Amino acid sequence: MAKIKKRAPKVDVNPEVEIKSIAHNVSDFYMQYQKQLNLALTIAAVVLIGWGLFALVKGNNEKKAGLILESAYAYYKPVNGTPDLGKALAGFQEVVKQYGSTMNGAIAQYYTGITLSDLGRSDDALKAFDEFTKRYSGEKFLLGRVYQRMGYVYINMDKRDEAIKAFTKADEIMGAGPATLELAKIYDRMGKTEDAQKRYKELAEDLPATTYALEARTKLNPPDIKAPVSKPAGTAGK
Repeated sequence: MAKIKKRAPKVDVNPEVEIKSIAHNVSDFYMQYQKQLNLALTIAAVVLIGWGLFALVKGNNEKKAGLILESAYAYYKPVNGTPDLGKALAGFQEVVKQYGSTMNGAIAQYYTGITLSDLGRSDDALKAFDEFTKRYSGEKFLLGRVYQRMGYVYINMDKRDEAIKAFTKADEIMGAGPATLELAKIYDRMGKTEDAQKRYKELAEDLPATTYALEARTKLNPPDIKAPVSKPAGTAGK
């Protein structure tokens, strides 16, 4: 005859007792790993405090850098009067030297290259632009414009191949624009009609309402120029 197993009587656990038990287990766990937990909490607190101080210092540095940058730009492009490129250059370089890790530092590096180019110091300008590409490669908005400026410097130095490389990088980063037009012109002069037409067409289609597109249309072969679509008589306004 099969034995009937007796079920263990159900024991109702008092919620307060259960909570105390859990608390006790937590206390035991904490006591066991007290040193490790305290260390982890200390590290977390230090990281948070450090981040807060870093953000505060960075914001303060941006402000200081901005003031010097503004002063330097006033020399570079004064509202009234003649530009003082020497003082402008000194100001831009000072921002880079003191606050190179800031966004204003990146802008100052960009204008350092431009000012050196304006002063006719092409080699130094290229070095400044090259330094930007290495130090501020994450600043895509400015990076494309730096490569574009490098292209213009190379053109003035009659270094066509280097100009093509610089304008190509600018075009890749920024999309259709001035660098695209310069590439088209260079390819035209080289007799690379297909490459030139490709870029003229890109400008005409991607930037139809710009001066770049207007110039590009004058260079496009007739089949690539899209004529305005005319509506049948009687459909005007529909």
